[in-house]
Amino acid sequence: MLTMKCPSCEKYIKSVLLAEISSIVCEHCDAEVPVRNVLVSSNGFTFDRNDLLKRFFRYRKLLDEVIDEHAHLSENPAVRAESKRSIEQFLGILQGMMTGARDHYRCEFDLPVRVNIIYADKELEGSFHNLSMDGACLMLDSAKVMPKVRGSLRIRFFLPECVREFVLSGEICWTEKPKESRGPLVGLRFDPIEKQVQEELWNYICKAAKEVPV
Repeated sequence: MLTMKCPSCEKYIKSVLLAEISSIVCEHCDAEVPVRNVLVSSNGFTFDRNDLLKRFFRYRKLLDEVIDEHAHLSENPAVRAESKRSIEQFLGILQGMMTGARDHYRCEFDLPVRVNIIYADKELEGSFHNLSMDGACLMLDSAKVMPKVRGSLRIRFFLPECVREFVLSGEICWTEKPKESRGPLVGLRFDPIEKQVQEELWNYICKAAKEVPV
């Protein structure tokens, strides 16, 4: 979660959108204040977001190492339960830090949101793993056709409670092979979005962000 101290009432404002906006209305005193000195809170720990960004790649490397260690300890029956709980807590802290370092809030959905995907003149089906203002993570229904990194694709979709059909295109940044619990994943960075469409997408994400527990 992202937080900042309100310069008017000195109470803490909490919002997952603080990295994307220049001002915000304080939830305590109703004053509109500039967004400054954003902090990242993760499992009881607090970090200055600017300092976190300067050390991002160090923490990213550490997170990868902790993920590997967590998997190793989880599979080892000789490891005590206390050790497993400790590594899980540490992993949760690092994951929260990395989430706070993102420039855009990633909206997730309680129910699957279907996406029609056009790639290399082929029509694929899938759903959103998450969605943000600059891109999306798509989960494909099938691995028969696997998009390639740096390729381009177009997506068509309806968001819950929205009448408009969104049509967006973008570049494939990464892919991940399917696992037992899910299909293959595709990371997409959007091409520049038309202003009106961008506003409608932002309004939806803002509404979804307000429903995130703090």
